[in-house]
Amino acid sequence: MPIQKSYQNCFISKKNIPIRHFFYTGIIIAVCIKKNQSMYQSRAKHFIIAALIFLNGCAAYYPQVVDIPLIKEKGDIRIDAGGFIAHDLRESGDVGGHATVSAGLTNILAIQGYMSADVLGRAHLQGALGLFKGFENKTVIEMYSGYGWGASSWENEKNKYQLVFSQFNIGKADLPADIDYGLGLKGGYIFSNYEISTESQTIHQKSGWIIEPSVFVRVGGRRVKYCTKVNYLWTKTISNEYYFPLMVSMGVNINF
Repeated sequence: MPIQKSYQNCFISKKNIPIRHFFYTGIIIAVCIKKNQSMYQSRAKHFIIAALIFLNGCAAYYPQVVDIPLIKEKGDIRIDAGGFIAHDLRESGDVGGHATVSAGLTNILAIQGYMSADVLGRAHLQGALGLFKGFENKTVIEMYSGYGWGASSWENEKNKYQLVFSQFNIGKADLPADIDYGLGLKGGYIFSNYEISTESQTIHQKSGWIIEPSVFVRVGGRRVKYCTKVNYLWTKTISNEYYFPLMVSMGVNINF
């Protein structure tokens, strides 16, 4: 079938991946490792091994591991950065890095900026404004709305898209054991200009709705914590062959 043929052409053999991609991968993972944390070093090593195994394939879009900051007050600033693995739940995946900066502008208004890039040339940028509310029992709720932009170009794949979205977050921050945890639900509309050209045809992806649920946990000290996030993408807009629904990330979260 033509679509199946185009999907097969989309795979990238690990033998043909330039050496610089492995170098970039090492840099991304190194950001997530502290020398005095042997347990985290071990987990990060497993992360990079898994990333290299899954490093092939193409995708129009995958869920973004934007930080769920749980801003509590004016002047509260969080910086989150790390590496991620995206996978299509079959045999293809990707690896890259991400960073988020979030800040409380007033006692109810927050601003957030996010970017990600992978070793196969995809990049995503987004910005958002949000409202937040903290409660005495350490619970924080947030509501962000914003705009995102992404692009990639790889062999027979070309992709540019815009994303209008809103995201609701809820969680608990600064618990006695220096643990934060929570979940988010993102909904948006993606304006896609994605195409894959094959010998017989050019396949275009249409625009439409997306839903991205996410969960996270942060463990560490009062100012610096290690963070793990899991994100999932649900959409009928992009055919199953051209998006990675699962994203797992590890990183460091700093609170000022």
